[in-house]
Amino acid sequence: MHVAQETPANLARFSVICESCGSLTIKAADLTQIGSNPIVRCGRCDAVRGTLAQLHSLARTGTVEFTV
Repeated sequence: MHVAQETPANLARFSVICESCGSLTIKAADLTQIGSNPIVRCGRCDAVRGTLAQLHSLARTGTVEFTV
């Protein structure tokens, strides 16, 4: 999905695994959006995975629940 198609509820958590293609890769955030919360995208299909703040929060907690 693209940013325009995302709702705030869909951006409430960071997707470790891309829900569109199943990839684990991410693209670096656009640092020109540093004033706002930069969007992190899938490195494979360009889908929105979450925000940079969500990724930082996930890294600090060190816990992820994987569901298949």
